[in-house]
Amino acid sequence: MAAALWGDHEVAVRRSDTKLFAHPVVGLLELDCEVMLSPEHDQRLIVHTARPGTEAHERLQLLRVVGLQDLTRP
Repeated sequence: MAAALWGDHEVAVRRSDTKLFAHPVVGLLELDCEVMLSPEHDQRLIVHTARPGTEAHERLQLLRVVGLQDLTRP
């Protein structure tokens, strides 16, 4: 069945999704992913965001602070 769909080119373009990222400092991040296509579909802009009030949102806020620190110095 999938081969027939591919052959007919009836394949949907996925423009939004949820992605999981394992960050080495703040841990697992569940982010919303939006893909915006240019009118010619030759360029894509991919935006990852965390929903306000979620653990991922709090971890990204922490990362903003941690990201400014040099953790390699004693």
